[in-house]
Amino acid sequence: MERAFRYQTGETDEIVEDLRKNGNVEVDVDSEDKIKPFLKDLERYGVYELVGIPWDYEAISFFENQDFVCRVYVEDRKNKASWTNPYIDFFSEYIEESYDDIFYG
Repeated sequence: MERAFRYQTGETDEIVEDLRKNGNVEVDVDSEDKIKPFLKDLERYGVYELVGIPWDYEAISFFENQDFVCRVYVEDRKNKASWTNPYIDFFSEYIEESYDDIFYG
């Protein structure tokens, strides 16, 4: 899987431009609880979360990409001619919560 360029949440102008150009974009977040405020910021640009579609936590295999958080589908109300199902993939640094003991046998 080829990795796309990832934006930071503060780069909203660039995120919206790339979303309108490609129909999807990758964004790094510090944690999952930062996604809702970021989506609220995108509303200034006419980009709204599609509330009828739940966040997809399995859009990308966790085993292939351990820093994937979820995919959120959005609609672009200012650019109706854009992609039919644009989405944002969110990523966060993967932190191992515990390390299992290694047993030699």
